[in-house]
Order: sequence, then structure tokens, then C-alpha cells
Amino acid sequence: MSLDRQERIILEALQQDATLPVAEIAVRANLSTPSCWRRIRQLREAGYIRRQVALLDAGKVNLGVMVISSVTLRDKSVAGQTKFEQFAMERDEVLECMLLSGGRDYQLKVIVPTIKAYGHFLTSVLLDLPIVESAESNFVLRETKQTTALPLGLADRG
Repeated sequence: MSLDRQERIILEALQQDATLPVAEIAVRANLSTPSCWRRIRQLREAGYIRRQVALLDAGKVNLGVMVISSVTLRDKSVAGQTKFEQFAMERDEVLECMLLSGGRDYQLKVIVPTIKAYGHFLTSVLLDLPIVESAESNFVLRETKQTTALPLGLADRG
């Protein structure tokens, strides 16, 4: 399924505010409300819309320390990668886990309430894993841009 103009408008609207009424999205996409609803359903069924969530303010929920941790594995085999990825999936502190090319194997985006909590996670959890050789931590001082919206216009330039 390739996206037409109206479907891109629908997806852009939902990325900005998933609580928008279908009628409002339909107006933006120049569609009838039932047609817009059908397209949204089709986009979900086709996997374009994976899920809809609420984005929270980390500071207001006492999660004020964000760390980017670059991890090198001892065991770089598929089995080692699978073990590490399973570990990342199970840890609440890990918001994102990405397999990288280059000098490090993985990059984790970790969030915790305090530096002390990160110290515990690093020394008693992450570095305690037999498959982890090392980890380099970079504390986020300020987020100047944070978005979950994909730039759909770039797909046309591909």
C-alpha cells in the first residue's frame, strides 16, 4: 500500500494529536468522515499506525535524568545480540535500544530519577551482564528537539 496525499495528511494529523476527532481530520484531508475513518482503519491494519500513546513530561513524573549509553558487547554473535536486546526490552529504565554500526554495538536511551539511580543501573545491572564489555555514558543536559513525528515529506524525496 503506497500513501496518497489524503493518507499523508491523516498520518501527519494523528502524529501531532492522536485525540483529534475523525471529523476534524476528515476536513483537513478533504474527505467525508466515514471515508476518513475507513482510511484510518486501513492504515492501522496495514501497520502504518503501530499504536497511539500519550507523551508525558518526564520531569513532572520525577524522571529527570536522561542518559545516552553506548555499549560494547563481549559476545557480538547473533545469540549475544539477542540476549542483550532481550535485557533491554525487560528494563523499564531503557526507553530505546539501537544496534549500531561503527565503534560501539548498541546505544541505549536510559531515564531514571537521579544520577545515583543511574549509577546503580550502570554498575549493578548493565555492567554486571556477562555479555557487556563496556559502556560509555553521556548525560543529556538539555533536549533542544524531541519529537516522535516522522517527517513524511522526506519519503517523497527518497
